[in-house]
Amino acid sequence: MLEGLLVQGVLSARGSGVVQRRQRQRQALTRRLLDPLPPQLVPPSRSDVMFWRGLRWGTAGLLLAWWLKN
Repeated sequence: MLEGLLVQGVLSARGSGVVQRRQRQRQALTRRLLDPLPPQLVPPSRSDVMFWRGLRWGTAGLLLAWWLKN
């Protein structure tokens, strides 16, 4: 269902004025339905991104140092 709503926002309007008006109405409905975004679609905060990036690169650096030590 969500995929169908998002596709409506991506499709370009072709045709008469009626088609374009209906497209704008569908886009407005999609915006109203997704106004408070579901938790799965909310972008992560900067601190979360920095934590996981640091953990990922920190782990790689630790493994590289351990490997070079041996």
